[in-house]
Amino acid sequence: MFRQWGLKKQFATVFLVLITLPTMFFGVLIYYQTTKAFKQQAADHTIGRLETSEETLTSVIRNVENMTSFMIYDENFRTFFTSSKSEMTSEDYKRAEEGIKGYFTFQLTSFDYIDSIMLESGSGNELHFGNPVTADEEVLDKGAAKKGGGLSWSGSYQVDSDWEGKKQVISLSREINDLNHITKPIGRVRIRLDQEDLYQTIKGDNAGGQGYFFVMNDKGDVVLHPNEGMVGKPFPDQTLIDRIIVSSHRSISYETKEDRFLVVKKQIDGMNWFSVAVVNQGEVVQELYNVRSLIVDMILLLLLLGSVAFAGFYFFNIRRIMELTEQTTQLENGDFNANVSVNTNDEIGKLGMRFNQMVKTIQTYINQEYKLKIKQKESELQAMQNQIDPHFLYNTLDMIRWTARLENAMQTGHLIEQLSKMFRMNLNKGNMWVKLEEEFAYIRHYLELQKSRMGSRLHYSIFYDAEIGGAYSIKQILQPLVENSIRHGFKNISYQGELRIRGYRQGNQILIDVVDNGAGFHPHGEAGSEGSGFALNQLQERLSLAFGEDGKIVQIPSRTGTWMQIKLPLLKTKPEKKNKKESGDWNDL
Repeated sequence: MFRQWGLKKQFATVFLVLITLPTMFFGVLIYYQTTKAFKQQAADHTIGRLETSEETLTSVIRNVENMTSFMIYDENFRTFFTSSKSEMTSEDYKRAEEGIKGYFTFQLTSFDYIDSIMLESGSGNELHFGNPVTADEEVLDKGAAKKGGGLSWSGSYQVDSDWEGKKQVISLSREINDLNHITKPIGRVRIRLDQEDLYQTIKGDNAGGQGYFFVMNDKGDVVLHPNEGMVGKPFPDQTLIDRIIVSSHRSISYETKEDRFLVVKKQIDGMNWFSVAVVNQGEVVQELYNVRSLIVDMILLLLLLGSVAFAGFYFFNIRRIMELTEQTTQLENGDFNANVSVNTNDEIGKLGMRFNQMVKTIQTYINQEYKLKIKQKESELQAMQNQIDPHFLYNTLDMIRWTARLENAMQTGHLIEQLSKMFRMNLNKGNMWVKLEEEFAYIRHYLELQKSRMGSRLHYSIFYDAEIGGAYSIKQILQPLVENSIRHGFKNISYQGELRIRGYRQGNQILIDVVDNGAGFHPHGEAGSEGSGFALNQLQERLSLAFGEDGKIVQIPSRTGTWMQIKLPLLKTKPEKKNKKESGDWNDL
């Protein structure tokens, strides 16, 4: 069915099936796969950020807690915590104080998030390191006392710094118990962490991407947050706080009137803090829309380029082929003004040029054939005007023949009878096709007339197979050969001329040999054979017009005389006349 379609429909179908539909299908598939992958990537990235930040925060907390544990066992710290005021001038105390200063100096320079450190001994001696701050921290002292040597982390609170003014800090407070009496406190330590530096340390390389990270306690108060204005205050969305604290799922989908959020939370081990990562899915989707819009643009661009290619191929190729088809149909309908415009030198352009040349050639042939037909018809008309009425000719010859017999001129009557039969067979009621037996009978009458003229100088024989007698041929194909033999072959010979005519079948061909023992002649009309070449050429043209390549005349080499052979196709039925629209006419042969 596809082969029966026109080129336009074929090309449109191929463009739709092989380009447009696959492009749209794979574009939509990529579109949805990208959406899914992008959302999953956003969730994975959020979880990864949370885990990284949580690990960093845990590491910071454990590092600070280890600092306080180190104080319990270190000799310098124990000396400080157990010394009375009177012992502060002793060498051991001074040596211990120098060791403590070196230790804290190292910690302060190594970790930017450590803001300040306060040590208080059981006798009321205090040491301060780092940023000098003042704040009401009585509540923190009570909290540490309740822990009885345990770790007491505060939330974020404000202090006054002599260097930086007001700032937010987080502190770890702990009572230091006697190593030998683990329930007896000998001092107190408070390590304050700068909220902003701590958040930057925890956030680290996760600053990019969507959403944000913060830390809150189990009461909903913000401990760490990128927005310093929210630090130390309750998180504004109580519904989200309740879901974070109550929900056992790690990931939470949370929606407001404006946006939809992906919330991932985790409680820090051993503390009442929760690390929370929040991603605004609207922002994720917005970036996703950018990617998807690129995909849509790519699909539209491919379709546009495909359409341009389709239009270009149609206008530069398909349309020219369709024009050539239309002009061919116009030529087929007999309009020889068909012409194809040629603007390129490609294969279609060359085909158009050859088509135009073919039309011109056909016009030339038609003009030539038309003119020849006119001349031929004029000649025939002139001949008809000059010819004698055949019936009058037949009747006159019959009258002369019977008059010769009445006068006892039998030989003259016989010759007139032979001539009359020749005329009748020659005219043949205007038919050009005759049976071979009629052609052989015609040439026999012709030879009888020639024999009466030449006498003993001519001897002839005619033989043909009976099976070819009923085959059809054009008339008067033997007379030119016989006439050439008599006029040129037997001219100026001193011996009797012999002429043998034989016809036989060879496969689907009929072969007729005309053999004489004369002086010979050249078939192309050279010296000594004037007119012979013209007669043979005319006979060959008639054979070619009637039988095509199957009808021909050839000369066979012979030691003496001339051997001419006619080759004809075996036609059991009489060919019909050609259509009037076709050039030529069988009766013009």
